[in-house]
Amino acid sequence: MTNDIDPAKPGDRSTVLFFGRENCDGTQKALQFLNFAGFDVSYVGSQGLGQTLPDWVRDWRGDYVFCFRSYFILDQALIDAAAIAAINFHPGPPEYPGSGCINFALYEGAENYGVTAHIINTKVDNGSIIKALRFPILKHDGLRSVLARTHLYLFHLLQEVIGGIATGGESYLNDQIVASAAEAWRGKARRMKELSALQKLPLDIDAAEFEKRLHSMHLPEYPLYISLHGRKFVLLGDADEG
Repeated sequence: MTNDIDPAKPGDRSTVLFFGRENCDGTQKALQFLNFAGFDVSYVGSQGLGQTLPDWVRDWRGDYVFCFRSYFILDQALIDAAAIAAINFHPGPPEYPGSGCINFALYEGAENYGVTAHIINTKVDNGSIIKALRFPILKHDGLRSVLARTHLYLFHLLQEVIGGIATGGESYLNDQIVASAAEAWRGKARRMKELSALQKLPLDIDAAEFEKRLHSMHLPEYPLYISLHGRKFVLLGDADEG
């Protein structure tokens, strides 16, 4: 997407509450793009699950709330703080709502993956879909390569949607939701505890199941492991190291 947006004059600036992730290149690029596009941005960074919101966030009122790789889950009061729309950029296609979506897509042998921009409601990955982008999972793809491509597509989707809002406002959103009417969330949103349960290997796991979990769920920072006699043994290294 080209940056063919005329930055707005200060008096015309829409106000945005942007939830992102600390130490994330995509979040920093998103903030830069929001400022370039002429939005008045208040930023809320997150570092992990269970973090407490800053006190000032509860007093914020404005036009839009955007969530990009944020750990925070918004309640109705925060959603309602946006006069026009609260939007999430989900790192998965509508076929995979919830957490651990990349892992489950690879575990189930999906041929395609993608990202989704959607209106936020109080249910996880449930609101009206603004737009979804997809890409093929290639024969030699692993968890890291699909994850890297997902981040690229997610930022591209953010540029496209925010660029559309910057030039077309609420009308753009309404038109885009109508254009994406064929898209629909499918299945129940996955939860992190489901992924965590699969990262613990049974002692009698067969070779085929082990390879599936290794391919789809193992990273050194989130390793597969076994428990034996009260001790936890983790698998070291990347899945493709052999």
